[in-house]
Amino acid sequence: MKKFLIFLVSAFLFFSILPQNLFAADSSSSSKSATKYDDINFPQWAKDLRRTEIITFGSLPFVTLWTTVGYSLYQYGEFRNPLDKNTESFTEDDQWRIIKISAATCVALGLTDLTINLIRRARKERRLRRLREMQPYTITPAKEREVPKLREDETDEEAEERVRHEKEIEKLPPESFIEGVESAIF
Repeated sequence: MKKFLIFLVSAFLFFSILPQNLFAADSSSSSKSATKYDDINFPQWAKDLRRTEIITFGSLPFVTLWTTVGYSLYQYGEFRNPLDKNTESFTEDDQWRIIKISAATCVALGLTDLTINLIRRARKERRLRRLREMQPYTITPAKEREVPKLREDETDEEAEERVRHEKEIEKLPPESFIEGVESAIF
C-alpha cells in the first residue's frame, strides 16, 4: 500500500511538472472556425450584461450589511449583531426580509447602472452623428483643382490669366490644402 501511494504521488508530480506544450493541441491542427474572444470583437450587449452582473453581485455584501443595520434600527430601535450566537438577534422571517430587501436593492443598483450607461452611450453617439452631419467644409487638394479650359474665343488676357493660374498650381506642394496650406485645423 505504501509503495502504491509513493508511486501515485511521484506520478502526479512527474505529470504536473511536464511542459504544458507536450499535451497541447498543435496550432496547425486547430480548427479555423474557432472564434477568438477579445475586447475588440466582444459584442457590446455582452459587455453591458457582464458589467451589470458585476455591479449586482459585487454590491450584495455591502448592501446586505447596511440593510441589516437599517432593518435592526428600524425594527428594534437598536443595532443587533447578526453574528452574535449568544442571543437571538433576528428571527427567520427577519432574515428572509433582509435577504429580499438586499437582493432587490442590488438588482436595482445593477439596472440603474445599466440604464445610465445606455443613456450616456446613446447621447454620445447622437452627438457624434450630429457633428458628422454638420461638416460644412470641403477641402480639395490643390492637385485636383480644375484648370480653366482653352476656348476658341479666348482673348490674350484670359490666356495669360489661365497660364498664370496653372503656374501657381504647379508651385504648390502636391498634398497641400486650399491656398497651399499644408496643415489646417478647422
